Amino acid sequence: MRLATTVCFVIGASLLSAQPLPDSDGWISLFNGRNFDGWYTFLPSTGKNSDPKKVFKMENGMIHILDIPESDERQEFGYLASEREFFNCRIRVEFKWGAKRFVPNNENKRDSGLLYFFNGPDKIWPRALEFQIQETDVGDLWLLDGSRITTKIETEGLPMYVLSGPLKTQNRGRIIKFGDFEDRNGWNVLELVLDADKATHIVNGRVVMRAWDIQQPSTDDPIQYVPVSRGRIMLQAEGAEVWFRNLQMKPIKPTEKPWSAR
Repeated sequence: MRLATTVCFVIGASLLSAQPLPDSDGWISLFNGRNFDGWYTFLPSTGKNSDPKKVFKMENGMIHILDIPESDERQEFGYLASEREFFNCRIRVEFKWGAKRFVPNNENKRDSGLLYFFNGPDKIWPRALEFQIQETDVGDLWLLDGSRITTKIETEGLPMYVLSGPLKTQNRGRIIKFGDFEDRNGWNVLELVLDADKATHIVNGRVVMRAWDIQQPSTDDPIQYVPVSRGRIMLQAEGAEVWFRNLQMKPIKPTEKPWSAR
């Protein structure tokens, strides 16, 4: 009996320790700090969970992307994606830039991204929305592979999010964020709020983008759009060395009544 009790206790403790527990504010870590359990890598040339160059690393509890030798060789884009879907939650992560840059983006702004509502097959780039992480552009929203939203923009010719402006449905390209609140040299805190089919981008405590009525093409009929309120997330490798830490999520209660900026 004592042996059985001890074994059950040890197994139970092991299972509990494998599941991250919320902190005092309710935030749950999405990485265990040791490996990529619950996540997978994708590179076009090698596919899923095949990363011979070690483009994606876990170091000292942080995610280190593109810490590989610089060269004149073209470095393909890729990503680290979650196996689970996320919905009705806040997602928070910190990032800072490294020094290494790679062809074809070696002369461009350092670039990465947090993608969300990722649905469908793996490819570059898949059906999703992007919380842009790029020098001077952190917080922009990119619509990928047919995703569309309603938001407030300044003009058709300048799709920049504004606090008060005309409502437009956007189904491609980039919507420029409001304001510039990023730190080019140090750590930045990004927060993404997923509330049913609505999303909010927050950079260092400031709201820079809102979108609602998020839709994507139906898997049964690509001509038809359907509301989207859940999907996987990912972190991009897009030609620049970058660090991520403290990737966390906190469940939220969705808005009880449907709302829109109308």
